[in-house]
Amino acid sequence: MKLTTTILSCLGVVLLVGAANAQAPTARPSAPPPPTPPPAAAPPTAGPETGAPAAPHSLVIHVAPLSSRAGAPVELEAMLDAPFAEKLTARWRAVGEGEWHDVAFERSSAGGWYASLPAAVSPGLEYYIRGVDANGAEVAHFASATAPHMVRVDPALYDRLEDLDRRRELDQRDQIAIEVSGHNFGNRYDLPDRFVRGEATYTHRLWRQLHHIAFGFGTIWGKTPVSSTPDDHMSGYLNNGMRYGFGEVRVRVHPSVFLDGRVALGVSQDGFDGGVRGQIIFGKPWRSSLFIGGEAIGDLKATAWVRLQWDTAAPFLMGASIVRTNLPGVVISSAGLYIAYDVAYRVANRFTLKAQVSYGARDGASHIGGGLATAVDF
Repeated sequence: MKLTTTILSCLGVVLLVGAANAQAPTARPSAPPPPTPPPAAAPPTAGPETGAPAAPHSLVIHVAPLSSRAGAPVELEAMLDAPFAEKLTARWRAVGEGEWHDVAFERSSAGGWYASLPAAVSPGLEYYIRGVDANGAEVAHFASATAPHMVRVDPALYDRLEDLDRRRELDQRDQIAIEVSGHNFGNRYDLPDRFVRGEATYTHRLWRQLHHIAFGFGTIWGKTPVSSTPDDHMSGYLNNGMRYGFGEVRVRVHPSVFLDGRVALGVSQDGFDGGVRGQIIFGKPWRSSLFIGGEAIGDLKATAWVRLQWDTAAPFLMGASIVRTNLPGVVISSAGLYIAYDVAYRVANRFTLKAQVSYGARDGASHIGGGLATAVDF
C-alpha cells in the first residue's frame, strides 16, 4: 500500500511539470543582420587594364630665390629627371597684381633648365611652377596659385633716397627763393668799399642722382677803391656791377656728398661777361653739413668760402662761414675777408625765412654786413 502511494505521487509531479512546460511560450531565434552592400566599383584608371597608357610626369628640383636686386631679372633654375614629359612653366605676377603671366622653362647650356622673369620692382613678385602632361592635366611642382612663393625686391638706393626726400619735403618739388646780401669792408682812407648782391631762383627737385635743377637771375652792384696807397688815395673809386642769368644743377654722388655747378651769363660795367660756380657739400644740405666752394665772375673776379652748417637747435638751421672775396672787382692788392653767421627757420612746412650777419675787412678796420632771404615751396 505504501509502495502504491509513492508511485502515484511521482506520477503527479511529472504531470504537473509537463503542464507547466506546455503553457510557457517558445523562444524564437534572433533575425540575422542585413547583408552589407558591396563597395562601389572604383572608376577605371589609365593603365594596362583600361588600355590607355598613364602620362609620365617629371620630378622637378627647384631652389627658390628669396630676394632680388631692383631692376634685375629674376632667374629661376630647375633640375628635371624627365624633361620632355611635361611642358614646364613658371607663372608670375607683381605683388598686388591680379593677372598671372607665363614664362616657359628652357634648357641651358649647362644641362639644367631655367626661366627668366622680367625685372622686378619693389616690393617684389610672386610665382609658382606648374607642368602640363601629355593628357593635358596640370601638375603642381612648386607652390601654387593660392599659395605662391614671394621674391622680395628691395628698392634701389636712389629709389629709397627719393622716397625719403619726398616725405621730408611733403612732396613739394618746386621752390622760388629771393635773397639779398652784401658787405661793407670799409677803408682806411674812408673810401667806399662795399657790394650788394641779389638773386631770384626757381628750383625744381628731382630727388634722384640729379638732385635738382635751377635757374634764375641776379644783380651785383658795388664800389671799390682804385688805390690803397696814401699818395693817391684821393683818386676815387670804381662803380662795378653786373646783371646776369644763370643755370644750376646739384648732383648727388653719394647719399651724403653733393656737387653743385652753375654757369652765368650777363652784362658787367665793361660789357658781356660770364661766370662759373662750384661747390661740394659733405653731409645733407638740409641738416648738419660742410660746404666748400668758389666762384669766378669775369670783371668782378673771384670768391671762395667754407661754411659749416648744423641743425642741433631745431627747428633752426644755422651756419657759420669764412669768405674771401674780390667783389666787386677790387683793384687794390688785398682781398676782402669776412666771417658770417646765418640762421634759417621754416614756417608751416612751406615758407623759409633766413637772416645773415657778417663782419670783416679788406683794407682797414673791419665793418659789418648782412642779408635777408625768403623761399616758398609748392
